Amino acid sequence: MQAHRRQEAAARRAPRQTFKRDTFHLVLGGLLVAAGVAAGFVLGGWLGLGVGAVIVILGYYFLVLGMGGQHAWLEIFQEFFNM
Repeated sequence: MQAHRRQEAAARRAPRQTFKRDTFHLVLGGLLVAAGVAAGFVLGGWLGLGVGAVIVILGYYFLVLGMGGQHAWLEIFQEFFNM
């Protein structure tokens, strides 16, 4: 019984794991968003809108992946279809 209490006390004192952001995916996502906007302006018209949107959505994927972890793609699809 005392061993169980010691384990519970140790678990309460132990610091929780904090989520570490993935810097690579954050930087890659930011660059893709900027490149998508720039490509959209350079190409112009409907082609620029389409190409820019595809690149920006890919950039958003990597941004959310860097912030939210490996299951973040679910958040992207949920937010995209809630627009």
